Amino acid sequence: MHVSRKADYAVRALSYLAGNPGKRVLISEVAQRMAIPRAFLSKIMKELVEGGLATSQVGPGGGYSLAAAPSDITFRQILEVVEGTWSLVPCQDGPEDNCIMLDRCSQVTIWDRIRAEMLSVFDGYSLDDVMTQGLTGAMPIPMPRAPEVTAP
Repeated sequence: MHVSRKADYAVRALSYLAGNPGKRVLISEVAQRMAIPRAFLSKIMKELVEGGLATSQVGPGGGYSLAAAPSDITFRQILEVVEGTWSLVPCQDGPEDNCIMLDRCSQVTIWDRIRAEMLSVFDGYSLDDVMTQGLTGAMPIPMPRAPEVTAP
């Protein structure tokens, strides 16, 4: 198993927004600072806005910001917005799987418990964790901040 590049970029982008509270940040800035291809980031940000994790505003003073506090946006929410619902085996995808073994399969309850545990772990981490302790929990990771704009 592995998390897609799309999910990684989504976490990076939202982390950058979290590091710039109260500001609307341009997509070009996020792309440059977080090393994300701009065209791909545009698609990801559209999904994050539609999924309710980010907000956007067009025009002067426009840009992107978080739709909620960093502590309220979990890794599970991010993954589900950009990747869809997670399943480990096809029978977890729902009735469209049409597995002939589903009604007598001894594995399905085990896979369901494993999936539930994984989702619980993803629910246990938020953008706030990225900001305060990093993913390893060892030291805070300094997040790049938007440059201050001064009036001429």
